[in-house]
Amino acid sequence: MIASWPTRCANMPNDNVAKTDADLLHDLAEGTDAALSILIDRYKDPLFRFILRYTGATADAEDILQDTFVSIYTKASTYDPAWKASTWMYRIALNKCRDQARKKKIRRLVSLDQFGRGADGEPSLPIDIPDPGASPEEITAQRQALANLSRAIDTLPHKLRTALVLSSIENRPQAECAEILGVSRKSVEMLVYRARNALREKLDLTD
Repeated sequence: MIASWPTRCANMPNDNVAKTDADLLHDLAEGTDAALSILIDRYKDPLFRFILRYTGATADAEDILQDTFVSIYTKASTYDPAWKASTWMYRIALNKCRDQARKKKIRRLVSLDQFGRGADGEPSLPIDIPDPGASPEEITAQRQALANLSRAIDTLPHKLRTALVLSSIENRPQAECAEILGVSRKSVEMLVYRARNALREKLDLTD
């Protein structure tokens, strides 16, 4: 488990801790294993949240997270500085999720209380999170709506589901989504548009 891996960041010189992600990957490729500890410290939480939204299971997410860092460690020499370092690492995580999906049907895309919000504070997806101030009947209805949404997302084609997670749930910039998915920005926009329309149809939210 990642949490049990030794973290030596506190004992490292400040110039090492202050290095960019790309510099750390270069150091790792050159045999400086300590660079991995810094990368783990920086990315274990955001990568874990990203993976969890695909698997819906903590144990699976922990396994994939560990596999992701193992690949980062073993493949650091293949990193191309033309890529943003974080994008390269997220793409490794995404590929690990895809590998697992081929072997095991993903049970849920996101848990009922993990839907993201956009920069304007509004829900990123068409159904809001249950209001804690609502009546018991309203909360029950809202949770049922979220359960329906979760199941609907799970039935989306893989490309639509991936684009929706990165853009609307992770709230990642369109350019980074495009790099992770290996498509153009326009394609990301179209995939998210199609995903939203598909969800509206599945949930009978069309006007």
